[in-house]
Amino acid sequence: MVAARGGDDEAFERLALRLRAAVSRFLRHLGCSEAAVEDMTQETLLRLWSARGSYEERAALQTYVFTIAHNLWRSHLRRLSTAPPPMGLPSDPDELDRLLLRPPHGPPGPEAQLLERYRAFHLRQAIVRLPWRQRIVFVLAQMEGLPYTQIASMLGIAEGTVKSRMHRALRSLQTELAREFPELSGTEE
Repeated sequence: MVAARGGDDEAFERLALRLRAAVSRFLRHLGCSEAAVEDMTQETLLRLWSARGSYEERAALQTYVFTIAHNLWRSHLRRLSTAPPPMGLPSDPDELDRLLLRPPHGPPGPEAQLLERYRAFHLRQAIVRLPWRQRIVFVLAQMEGLPYTQIASMLGIAEGTVKSRMHRALRSLQTELAREFPELSGTEE
């Protein structure tokens, strides 16, 4: 980004190619449709290009880019005046694997794979139904792997607020998913 600020257009092109997948993934996790993901990814990169002359290295570039994408997503929600529509199965079923139960030994058979896809679908639906303040914290921390301090800086809130929202998001997801999958709560019916 510093090279792009200095006039190196090729450096920005390489940077944009690297960032495109991360921005798209981030927006998908927030519940955007594919069309909205494409539009907002393009707009994020366009805004990054426009800001290249005034860019300062105060925070990680990823935080800067996710802040732009987050603001676009919030504007998109305001325009829709409704929550994002529920999404179908994720394009990459292994994407949410770390949040799902897996068989302890050996590769999963066809039934286990189907159950994993079913769980991934319900998890994705539950994430999309979270209030947006909890959803953004959950996505940034769990899906994008950002530390709480970086999330707090990006959203302009205290780190304790990030932790509180994350706790509520996890509790909501656990409650909602336990209804469909009692084995996840440890209290099978």
